[in-house]
Amino acid sequence: MKPYTFSLRLALLAGLLLGGSSCKKFTELTPDDNIPVSSYYKTEADFTQALIGTYGNLRGIYNGYYQFAELPSDNARTFSESEGAQGPFDKLTWTPSTSQISGAWNDAYRTIATANAVMGRIDPISFANPANKTRYVGEAKFLRALMYFNLVRYFGDVPLVLTEVTNEQDAYTYDRAPLADVYAQIEKDLLDAEAALPVTYPAAADLGRATKGAAQALLGKVYLQEKKWPEAEAKLAQVVTANNYQILPDVTNVFGLGHDNNAEIVFAAQYVFTGFGEGNSFVHTFVPQPSGTTITSVTGNSTCIGTLDLYNAFEAGDVRKTAFIGLYGTADIYYWPKKFIYRVTQQNEGENDWPILRYADVLLMYAEALNNNGKTAQAIPQINRVRTRAGLAAKPLTLSGPDTQLAIEQERRVELCFEGQRWYDLIRWGKDVTTMQAFKAAYTTLDRVNSNMNPRPEARLLPIPSRERALNPKLTQNPGY
Repeated sequence: MKPYTFSLRLALLAGLLLGGSSCKKFTELTPDDNIPVSSYYKTEADFTQALIGTYGNLRGIYNGYYQFAELPSDNARTFSESEGAQGPFDKLTWTPSTSQISGAWNDAYRTIATANAVMGRIDPISFANPANKTRYVGEAKFLRALMYFNLVRYFGDVPLVLTEVTNEQDAYTYDRAPLADVYAQIEKDLLDAEAALPVTYPAAADLGRATKGAAQALLGKVYLQEKKWPEAEAKLAQVVTANNYQILPDVTNVFGLGHDNNAEIVFAAQYVFTGFGEGNSFVHTFVPQPSGTTITSVTGNSTCIGTLDLYNAFEAGDVRKTAFIGLYGTADIYYWPKKFIYRVTQQNEGENDWPILRYADVLLMYAEALNNNGKTAQAIPQINRVRTRAGLAAKPLTLSGPDTQLAIEQERRVELCFEGQRWYDLIRWGKDVTTMQAFKAAYTTLDRVNSNMNPRPEARLLPIPSRERALNPKLTQNPGY
């Protein structure tokens, strides 16, 4: 059973959390579909629904996450049919007025606002089971940390809003907080969440909520991105030694309809077909436009298609090559992401989930932390757990540290392709500019990669949206924009 099924009540509530609004009618009655904050957050049920609504925001956020974390890399590209909307992400030529960037900013802060409201208003409310109150705060902190982790990777310094904003004027008093302060808050929130969250949930209705392992894995990823290698090793070791997750024997069982929330999934954005916008658009987004019903039952948009460079990156005998990538066409070949494609019955209503944290990712992050801490011999077995599942020979324990790092980079690229890991991996390794320059040089003609691609150090951060700077002049712009 899919968790946090979205409700009309919460859909409308989300827009009221920064002070509320009312559609005033001559009778002066509050419409049933417009709930002022002043009359909400009164009961345990209210907080349950508010938290469900906070999780529900993840659906929209991760529906388009590939644009920011996969499409800018050498793993993915657009075709001419999707160039207008997604071209700036493919070419690294986004601007402060690029609409998706403004949308990402607003979606993240909307989710932070609901999390802050839950945390700020829950204390005086009586719960039948007081432990649930502690858990709700832990879940809200996990979600807030996840949003701020996305924001700091997108924008660098960002406003750090930790309490509910109740009027519009207060919203414009925030400057961009230093990156170190935002990361410190992310770490604190996740440590608090780790202490508050359960290892598992007994009820099927709660499947998909944040767990202790999810908080630990996300914190390990945060430490890794900060290059805090000892902290990353220690935290990721807790996930690995707990043995609550596993590498599935068959990689084809990790993704696709019917495989959601399996033993390899640590945390995922949950989708469900209801006909009311709770599904995903992965099929429409990731399938080649000319495919028609050849691949699936709806026409695709070629928004996020794999590259020849990615296709060639798989070693001979790697079962992931055909499991993860489909081929369509002859002249212009589309290397489409099989991970997220199945035959849907309605466009934009896919039910398969988006894996935000997966155990294979945890093992490879753990290997990277170990190797950077001089524990190469301990890192290699973690890589091999992923490789052997793919049908590949194990790497020898005698590999040097630098060669082990290259092995990790190779495995992360092919194992996690299309999952929104590649771009920020390249940035962490300091290889984003050189990789994309070489990619452009090699494939502009061979794979018709866009010749207007503009790899540069400034592209490691997105621009602060023009609209936000117009509303709040305190917000400075990132270099290069």
